[in-house]
Amino acid sequence: MKMILSLLAGIVAAVAIFRLPRNEAAEKKKKIEEAFEDRPQQSPTDFYAAYFKAAGVPEEVVLGVRKVLEEQLDANLSRMVDSDDFSKNLSFFWDFDSMADVEVVCALEQEFKINITDEEAGNSQTVREIVELVWRKIKENA
Repeated sequence: MKMILSLLAGIVAAVAIFRLPRNEAAEKKKKIEEAFEDRPQQSPTDFYAAYFKAAGVPEEVVLGVRKVLEEQLDANLSRMVDSDDFSKNLSFFWDFDSMADVEVVCALEQEFKINITDEEAGNSQTVREIVELVWRKIKENA
């Protein structure tokens, strides 16, 4: 009997552990839907053409930043626009992973072989600001 109760307690604990991430994933998906509500999906190339081509930022920089953001935030950002702001409408990402901002900066540094200071990272809140920062750092290193 003791063994059965112990086994049941273990199963209940395991279910609770595995249930939390699913609930968190559902909540994150809901927040993403709310943030991007009524926006059409854009391919990476369309995203580049709509927001950065005219500014002369190379396509590989924009697509690389978008890829890093999607990977580090574990999210489909196909409905993102350049004015989306990680201190405002996208701040919920930090609620799900308090270290995500640091992970994004580290991944950008690694992807583009650049160094980003804490001040530069803190001053880059919108998608546009992040892309422009990365592009500026790449040009400085050239």
